[in-house]
Amino acid sequence: MLRRILAEHDWPGHSDHAPAFQGAATTLLGRAVQAGDAPVQHWAHLHDRALITSGRDQEYGTQPLLCADGIELCPQRTPESVDARRATVGLRPVAVPLQAVRRRYTPDGFAKEAPTLVRGA
Repeated sequence: MLRRILAEHDWPGHSDHAPAFQGAATTLLGRAVQAGDAPVQHWAHLHDRALITSGRDQEYGTQPLLCADGIELCPQRTPESVDARRATVGLRPVAVPLQAVRRRYTPDGFAKEAPTLVRGA
């Protein structure tokens, strides 16, 4: 069935324009994780995306933001404990993927060494 839906409608993208749908998808993906049908890391990324879309701070530091000074992280709930939360869902410390994103998407590999944890932007 999923194959048919994707063939007819293509990949759904982030659904940032439909926060209620995004929240429902997060719930369904959470159930799939509990059933062993999806990796918990996928749920963490979608959970953060849904939080940011709804104007709340993310939990796991998975959502970067392109800003005038480069790539930072979208606002986070208690950034001082983000790495502990990330560890509970099998994600590496936030500095590792943030550095990789900065290298990949900034001119000449511009990247700050320490992550900037944007708060309340």
